[in-house]
Amino acid sequence: MKRRNSRSAGWLAILFLLQGSPAQADRLFESAETLDIVVSGPLLQIQKERDKSASYKATLTTGQDSFNVEMRVRGNKRLNPDTCRRPPLWIDFEPESIKKTLYAHQKNLKLVVLCKDMLKYRNYLRMEFLIYQMFNRLTPLSYKVRWLNVSYVDEKGKSRQEPGFFIERKSRLAKRNELETTSVGRIRVSELEPDSSALVALFQYIISNADYSVVASADDSCCHNAKILLGEDSRYRPVIYDFDSSGLVDAHYAVPNPSLKIKKVTRRLYRGYCAHNIQVGEARLRVLGMQRELLELLETDTVLAKKSRTKMIKFFMKSLQIIEDDETWQKKVLGACRS
Repeated sequence: MKRRNSRSAGWLAILFLLQGSPAQADRLFESAETLDIVVSGPLLQIQKERDKSASYKATLTTGQDSFNVEMRVRGNKRLNPDTCRRPPLWIDFEPESIKKTLYAHQKNLKLVVLCKDMLKYRNYLRMEFLIYQMFNRLTPLSYKVRWLNVSYVDEKGKSRQEPGFFIERKSRLAKRNELETTSVGRIRVSELEPDSSALVALFQYIISNADYSVVASADDSCCHNAKILLGEDSRYRPVIYDFDSSGLVDAHYAVPNPSLKIKKVTRRLYRGYCAHNIQVGEARLRVLGMQRELLELLETDTVLAKKSRTKMIKFFMKSLQIIEDDETWQKKVLGACRS
């Protein structure tokens, strides 16, 4: 296996840090400690209706603070009851009520819920959370997440306790990176900022996630499992999310798009662009220079079941071996780019 020059990796890491000095994350996402919350509302009705156009009055309690909120369902694949018994949620706060609290600036938050109350789904949830954290290590252009212990109380007074996690708001991510949110349709590859786009493509390859697009989506808008932020240079920077269809998670319900001509999500497929081949080489050095830190994040996790943790580490190490070997790198990544 051919090793990259450690000096180059260290130099590149400095360059990545110098690309911007993002502001500190909001208080909600500063801590790595599990947050205990209670969500009370018409959960049975929400689970039955799964209506994206509807909102439901509810209460969210954290410690001594209790907030009147509205809940909405969200998602596509996980909104399907055949895939998930419980739908993903939006939590909408009244802005005035959260000033000077843990939820300051969080007008609304994505709540990623436990899909089904089974051990393998608990592991899927934790694996996806860890992937967000891995990308946090590589770039500030990534969504912060906060692990939760959620007590749900439905309209019949019945309660259950499950894990979950909050995802940072797009507008807050943009603010700490001094970028602008934007709503655009299909965009051209030439409009993408090369460094951030190359890192996204390489990271998605490493975790074996082909379920995304940084230029378009099925409804002719931008983008699929990615949001686009705009810089002062008028270039678009993709920020990716939704990693449950990755091979690194390997959820049993995850299947690749038939158009990609791969049979399993565990089959790594590079979907980056040839125009970014120089930048993806730099992203390679970035990842390899941080491989110990990324592996330690997985190795030291105490929530994942041992079998799932071992499987995740093995898959990730194989990805690192693939991108570290020059011959394989040339064939699987540079030679597989999209024009």
